[in-house]
Amino acid sequence: MSRLAMIFAGVLLAAGCGRGATAPASSSGAAAATGGEHGASPPAASAPAAASATAQPAPQTAAPDAAADAEHQSAAPEASGDPRIDEIRKKYAEIQADKGLRTSVLRMDCPSSEGSAEVQLYQKNGAVSKAVLKDIAAGDAGSTYQFYYDRGQLIFALNDAFPFGEPANTRLLQRRYYYYQGSPILCTKKEVWGPADEVEALLRKEPDERVDCSFAPKVQRLASMVLRGAAAIDDLKKLLCPQPPH
Repeated sequence: MSRLAMIFAGVLLAAGCGRGATAPASSSGAAAATGGEHGASPPAASAPAAASATAQPAPQTAAPDAAADAEHQSAAPEASGDPRIDEIRKKYAEIQADKGLRTSVLRMDCPSSEGSAEVQLYQKNGAVSKAVLKDIAAGDAGSTYQFYYDRGQLIFALNDAFPFGEPANTRLLQRRYYYYQGSPILCTKKEVWGPADEVEALLRKEPDERVDCSFAPKVQRLASMVLRGAAAIDDLKKLLCPQPPH
């Protein structure tokens, strides 16, 4: 696998939300389009694996809406014991259920086929409630972030790395970040291995493991950048596309 794929397949976090300096860069164009009402969410979790494995296309075991519904059901119903977490989950559920969100899509390509990215913004009354960043590195590695906002402030982020490994033994990894009044208060991850057509179901059953929030500020900065939409495209190129060596 290319160095670029390894960096981003390890989730944007470990690289400081960037891909690394491995190739010449140039200012490639970004295309923008607008869509209608949209209340769906991308498919649930995926992840990187060891260097000897190869990246795979995302499993097609369930439609995106079905995966999102399953994720919603597993994420929200039980009280956490922390009223701040419960408040975040309530807001998340409201955003997921809102069918009146308007969608706009921004796309960008890195030079020399070194990857691409797509930003989906879900807005209501001019305010962004949710944003999705899909980053595809060379070799079909990459990661997806879902960001949820309340009055312009990040409250929750869900990070899925693309499926990785072999069809008989695929790895999925998911990370979650909860923010309250601008600060991270809970960070979790879960990881599973299994057949490619079963790992999504396995991941939904896997309990979350609490981890430290050392990468949460970097995720928060990325969410703030994405929130700017088209105005952030140049900054996203610098962050996600390989830069020429110095």
